[in-house]
Amino acid sequence: MPLITRTPRTAQLALFSIFVSFGLMCGLWAAAIPLLQTRLSLPNDMLGASIFCFGLGAVLATFVVPKYIARHQTRPVMLVGGCVMWVFFIASLNAPTVALLMLLLAGVGFGCGILDTSMNSHAFTVEHHLGKPTLSKLHGGFSLGGVLGSGTVAWLIHQNFSVNGGILIIAALAVWGLFYAKNLCYPTDLQPNDSTNAITTTARVPRALIVVAVLTAITFFSEGSVSDWAGLFLRDEKSASATQTALSYGAFATGMTIARFLGDGMRARFATMPFLYVSSAFACLMMTVFVLSPYPTLALIALLGAGLGYANVVPLLFVRAANIDGISSARGVAFAAGLGYASLLGGPALLGYIAEHAGLHASFMLVVLGSLLIVFESRSHIHKKQA
Repeated sequence: MPLITRTPRTAQLALFSIFVSFGLMCGLWAAAIPLLQTRLSLPNDMLGASIFCFGLGAVLATFVVPKYIARHQTRPVMLVGGCVMWVFFIASLNAPTVALLMLLLAGVGFGCGILDTSMNSHAFTVEHHLGKPTLSKLHGGFSLGGVLGSGTVAWLIHQNFSVNGGILIIAALAVWGLFYAKNLCYPTDLQPNDSTNAITTTARVPRALIVVAVLTAITFFSEGSVSDWAGLFLRDEKSASATQTALSYGAFATGMTIARFLGDGMRARFATMPFLYVSSAFACLMMTVFVLSPYPTLALIALLGAGLGYANVVPLLFVRAANIDGISSARGVAFAAGLGYASLLGGPALLGYIAEHAGLHASFMLVVLGSLLIVFESRSHIHKKQA
């Protein structure tokens, strides 16, 4: 039992720590990819196929999570997702074959899908009790975890310590933290009005939700490309050192952390769509600089800037998904997150194929084009509102 009494503030901090745990795993994974690729002698297309399995597991999770949230509430579902994620992640780092790696990454993805959907759904309950926005700050916890994870691997490499051994210790502490934080979260979720549950599983999905989900998929694809491929891009195309390569996701996540801690105040002050437009436009610009930069240090700075831009795109899209008329916040977020993870099915494999045949420069230009679509949609939405 926790020694701290549950209040809106402590519940917010507990959920924040769960977001940190999720980001920590992602940061560790992103920094460990080049090491794993070297150990198993994986070509880029096979690495992309392995990450495809992660996306497959995540998508499958988003199909079942809403039902279990409705039956058990988000608190226990978060715990299950977090434990599955960490156990399979540790196992995947030690996979002796490519086939087993693919199977284990599917398990990691399944845990991530469960945790991502449930913790974002629980965030709206926390926001209700707090009486103010907090989703961007919570996503800042995810980004902070990414910084810590990436930085930890870089430090382990620099000190010539065992990377897998260090990650194992971190995972054990993270799982213990999940059990403690779970008890400080709310046992009962915010119940939507009857009208928000009007859509059943067989009803037609609102067009507005489909648009939001597609934009979420593009953003997941863009963020995933940085997580999975930026380190390899720096190493192979920019001649970066091993430490710089490990810091690639850390630079990106640092920008995201800073912007997300400021995001709730910005969200309270400015309208959602102009905020989304400016954020996506800046992200697109910084990714262009990252691709075209001739120096690894400048590329790392560009990644930090891209993180500043991308930081609030997914939180803003989740806010849109959770506030669409006719569905509950859990179903809206689950649908958007599900399509987001679906982009991780073909996305990594596509990037790997392009990288193998046309180079990683071409792969990241596809990311830039995807970001442009978000810019155009948000700008179009603003013009329609003003008309």
